[in-house]
Amino acid sequence: MSVEARPAQVRFRAVGEGVVSPSRPSADGQLVRASLNESPFPPMPGVAEAIAAEIPHLGRYGGDMAGATAAIAAAYGRRTDEVLISAGSGALIQAITAAICGLGDEVLLSWLSFPGYLTSAQMNEATPVKVPWADDGGHDVTAILGAITDQTRMIMLSSPNNPSGTSLRREQYEELVAGTPPDVLICLDEAYADFATSPDAFIGAAHPDLPENVVVLKTFSKAIGLAGLRMGFMLAAPRIIEGVARMRSAAAVSRLGLAVATYCYSPAGQAEVRQRLTYLITERERIRTELLAAGVPVPDSDASFVWLPVGDGTAELTARIADAGIIARPFDGQGVRYTVWLSEVNDRFIAAVTDWWRRDSR
Repeated sequence: MSVEARPAQVRFRAVGEGVVSPSRPSADGQLVRASLNESPFPPMPGVAEAIAAEIPHLGRYGGDMAGATAAIAAAYGRRTDEVLISAGSGALIQAITAAICGLGDEVLLSWLSFPGYLTSAQMNEATPVKVPWADDGGHDVTAILGAITDQTRMIMLSSPNNPSGTSLRREQYEELVAGTPPDVLICLDEAYADFATSPDAFIGAAHPDLPENVVVLKTFSKAIGLAGLRMGFMLAAPRIIEGVARMRSAAAVSRLGLAVATYCYSPAGQAEVRQRLTYLITERERIRTELLAAGVPVPDSDASFVWLPVGDGTAELTARIADAGIIARPFDGQGVRYTVWLSEVNDRFIAAVTDWWRRDSR
């Protein structure tokens, strides 16, 4: 039986035309992929053990959601009804936006930042409103407050910001909360907050008494180093947890992920995480110190990466870093972000940037 070919008739929502599909560069074995803020370390031994213990049970749905939730809650001084686990913080961003926003609503973004915020707003037919950074790469809270309208439903902030690495300061947080209407949700994406060392950085996850309209997102992809596992969670007031939970798929969280979460937020797991954080923070500061000594302007960073705001030199510097066997992340016409890696790779990065800077006589 032959089927006559017919013109395609399946129609897609018009809103999808504005959504950009994400792409990730693949390393060919010769290049180090320092462009996605992944961890340079293999999984922690305790993680491998937790996964191995669950393998015999993979034929069954679910997992120990209660145990994982309790471990996270205890680590942050929260009640269990103030924690919502999901398949990565990206899935939570989409669930929050779907729960809060619809056609004609506005989402304020401190921009440049994580592209997923923009995509989530577009997918829910909300209007993303980009508020430019301050001159230091930090959030311009005064400008953000000035952009609030009757249509504003949510403010999305990455802190430390990606890609500048700048944290929201305590006085900025207080200004933001005081000036934001209580029916507007403030979402603090603290994916990189574990790397923060600035004394005035505001870490929302460390404060269990935040206002109801302030939520905090955390991920297992950065400090814990398990980007491929797709795990994240939200810390929020119980009413917010309940509303967002209706928009996320609980089944998307695997029993492997839940077992790993329970381990990572145990005392032993947290000790392992701190050891790795210490190494990466030390390397980040070394990179910045050596580049500054060579005359390269490098802003302070509270994240797992360094930001080089080289403007029109972005493409050229990215190519020079690639010549050293490293894939960095270019932001067209603005700068280059480099994920802190192991010391040998960091040495190559420092040498490549220093050579480019001196040859270009900047």
